[in-house]
Amino acid sequence: MRSSSCLLLLLVAISSVAAPQTPVVPHASESVEVSIVNVDAVVVDKQGKRAQGLSRDDFEIFENGVRQPITNFAEYSSAPPQQQSGVVTAQVPAAAPQQPPSQQKRSIIVFVERFQLPAFRSDPMFAAMKKLLHDSVRPGDRVMVVSWNQGVVGIRQAFTDDLSKVDSALDALARRTVTINRDQMDDLRQELGAISETFGPGGTTIEESGLSFSREQSARMKAQVAMADEKRKVETLKALMRSMAGVDGRKVLLLATHRLSEYAGAEAFYLAGADQLPAEVQSEFDAKPLMRTLVETANANGVTIYPIYAEGLGSTSMPAADQRDAPTAATGVFDYRILNNETPMLDFVAKETGGVSAWGSTEVTKLLPQIGDDFDSYYSLAYRATPAKAAARKIEVRVKDPNLSVRSRRQFVPKTEITRMEDRVIGALFGNAPRSAFRFAAKSAAPTRTKNKTYLFPLTVQVPIAALTPLRGQGDVYNGAFSVYLAWGSTIGGVSDTHHDTQPFSIPAADLDKAKTGHFTYTISVESLTPSLRVALGIYDEVSRDYAVGLINLQAPTAK
Repeated sequence: MRSSSCLLLLLVAISSVAAPQTPVVPHASESVEVSIVNVDAVVVDKQGKRAQGLSRDDFEIFENGVRQPITNFAEYSSAPPQQQSGVVTAQVPAAAPQQPPSQQKRSIIVFVERFQLPAFRSDPMFAAMKKLLHDSVRPGDRVMVVSWNQGVVGIRQAFTDDLSKVDSALDALARRTVTINRDQMDDLRQELGAISETFGPGGTTIEESGLSFSREQSARMKAQVAMADEKRKVETLKALMRSMAGVDGRKVLLLATHRLSEYAGAEAFYLAGADQLPAEVQSEFDAKPLMRTLVETANANGVTIYPIYAEGLGSTSMPAADQRDAPTAATGVFDYRILNNETPMLDFVAKETGGVSAWGSTEVTKLLPQIGDDFDSYYSLAYRATPAKAAARKIEVRVKDPNLSVRSRRQFVPKTEITRMEDRVIGALFGNAPRSAFRFAAKSAAPTRTKNKTYLFPLTVQVPIAALTPLRGQGDVYNGAFSVYLAWGSTIGGVSDTHHDTQPFSIPAADLDKAKTGHFTYTISVESLTPSLRVALGIYDEVSRDYAVGLINLQAPTAK
């Protein structure tokens, strides 16, 4: 993950009653263990009706093109087939009734980027979103509501099954949607107007784009801002999904975006009057690699993404009347080019993770009940992953009946033990901390101000030696190692990269009992642009693989 808040790991030191050495000890490596891969699949007929009553023999699973035996199979449905509408039931011989599987828990993240819509378009969409949650969320399920506005992330509602709290969070976002939202394109529009007044529509042109030098440079600067924002947004989304790594059951990201572009900031060039994006612009602002990392993170953590682009063709970034001196600026052309820059990535993310996308508030409103159907009617299949290094593998689920089609995630990403520990630490930032095997202490003193006016927080971590597992080495000595993991988050910039550092140690056998009454001390300093910071910490025993995670809130004293 990458943080835009300029948070830096500045110092690592360690001291204790037992001096650390550099012995060779076992530690978590990049190797991965063979595991069971679960794949949820939605099956429909050619009319889009849900297909129920299928069996294990009706499916095939392929990993990297090689068919794999299905080890586990279950069908989930909220009601018997004869009680559901829009459902086609497979014709199979009568069999003894089977006990239905227990319903899986559901974890839903609703991520809403700041966008602008009139109330008559916004209200039905948010009403449908709330209805989806009321129809789908059961006691014990969890919903989180997150907002994003040009680099500022807000946890509007932490994970809860209290739908009244979720409603309040969504109502607040709905009210914000109908208010005027100024963005980078408004600033660009003014800059282009000033350029036209000064130089006129002519001037020296850049051959490939057809724009004057001043216009292209103005557009490029706004596109660079858009690219940076898209990177921060994707990194935040990845952190949110990783926070659910240790959670069982169905996991969904409902992603309402303003921009999740194929080419970040393309609208700036179209606004400036470009008919097409030059090859060098496409190369510089290509966001497809970024989207692939988003998909990989979703598939690694079993998250289905449903991307929606509510604005559709109702663009709020239209050029002002006095700036429409290029063919691109015509209302229809401008809107369609923006739309064509957004929908390919929405479709890609949805298809690769087993979800569905929609654009335009009307189509989004129609899609939301379908997401509820996905919760209620699906098949869960599993197979044993083939042993290999931690590399992404292609998954394909097939249905033997040619009249049926299946929708599921298309990738499996094995995890190393290091990645799993990083996930646990990130989970702690978002209230998903797993149960710890032991306790450790963390404390911070008041921060100092740097010459750059940032805050430098000193942080001390105490790791109890009795919680660690040393191994008898050569001679009268015990060797061990532990790793300290940390990540931090703030309102501005989202979540940092995850850092970890491994500390080996040696303790003379004669001193072991005494050492177990003490602790190792690990000291770091974290630099922040903001006076408050949430830091998640994890301690991992490299020998026993036991771990503990915790959270500390850092706050600079209020200036008097």
